[in-house]
Amino acid sequence: MKREFDVVVIGAGGRQAQAMLAAAARGTDVARWLAIDRAWRPETLAATRALGMQTREQDPLADGGTLDMLMRSTAIVANLAGPYYRTGFTVLDAAIAAGTDYLDICDDADITVPILSRDDAAKAAGVTAIIGLGSTPGVSNILIRLAVDHLNGADDVEIAWVVDAKDMTEAATKHFWHCFNLVDFDGTVHPVPLPGEMDSRVVDFPGSVGRQTVVKLAHPEPLTVPRFLPVKRAVNYGAIAPIDAHAVAAALAAVADEQQPGSTEQRTDMLVRAFQQFLTRFKGGERIGSGLQIDVHTNGNGLRYASGADTSMEEATGVPAAAGVIMLAEGDTPRGGVFAPEALSPGKFFAALRRVSLGGGGLGVYRLENGRQGEKLRIRDLMADRSEAA
Repeated sequence: MKREFDVVVIGAGGRQAQAMLAAAARGTDVARWLAIDRAWRPETLAATRALGMQTREQDPLADGGTLDMLMRSTAIVANLAGPYYRTGFTVLDAAIAAGTDYLDICDDADITVPILSRDDAAKAAGVTAIIGLGSTPGVSNILIRLAVDHLNGADDVEIAWVVDAKDMTEAATKHFWHCFNLVDFDGTVHPVPLPGEMDSRVVDFPGSVGRQTVVKLAHPEPLTVPRFLPVKRAVNYGAIAPIDAHAVAAALAAVADEQQPGSTEQRTDMLVRAFQQFLTRFKGGERIGSGLQIDVHTNGNGLRYASGADTSMEEATGVPAAAGVIMLAEGDTPRGGVFAPEALSPGKFFAALRRVSLGGGGLGVYRLENGRQGEKLRIRDLMADRSEAA
């Protein structure tokens, strides 16, 4: 029996969700989509309705019965209500119970392993759940899958990214601080190291981003890539640019650390507000932009992806999520279970991404030889190689 809605989006008033909704409307009919937020801003509500979607002001996470009824009314739920280390199981468990397919943009490492443990329950219910389908994680995982397929496996994956301080909303700040709590492959969470104890490296990103110092941070890719792909090890490094903003963020992350005695949500909120005030000194300058570098290799030989562009965090995250929802709706994902993005077909994903994207991005792919960047390639050639092999 067909359900009332094709897709329900929870947390639809947020910046990343708004980018996802606009992208989805470019690629598919959204008349049977329901966008829910607990407190719509008037301009955001008007923009959502202008896309042709139905809207509702509601907090379904506040009441289990309401959430269950909502899950039974839709074929797919897109959960964009973070932080996922607080809301991670709530919507997914309700979706599995209702037989509803699920997608989120979870980028919290500490909840990733527990969420993957729902795989058996999702399979038994015939539910497909795609987690972490944004930019990083998300597109990063799928690029890694494409490289690993091309190389027929790889020992190491090394990810490095930088975000512009101008994109650091309160929600983004809380997530970024959470990344300083390193997470082992088995899900063990560690206290935030002091800034001088952090594992750091220097990365040269293309374009306006340039040379940046990044530090080892917790992220889902090191936990999912070796589980879903023939890769031995994956690591993640990240930072805010400029470095002054990053240094303050690292110090405050150690103060707000939830692993330390006496830490409270109220104290974290106070520190976040102080950091937001500090960031006002960077608001007037030129944007540095966002940078990404991914090395997929064995003994320094393999492939490198590199980009540096003035793409906002919400667009970089929301547009891939829209492509993922379309893939779920059209049956272009694996069926039955909880999957990280690297389980998706790169060819089908990039076809869906073209439908919803405004274009641009500036991602390059290169041969990596003895750890050095070499010949420039094209992503379409990597996909063509896999098509011919198949």
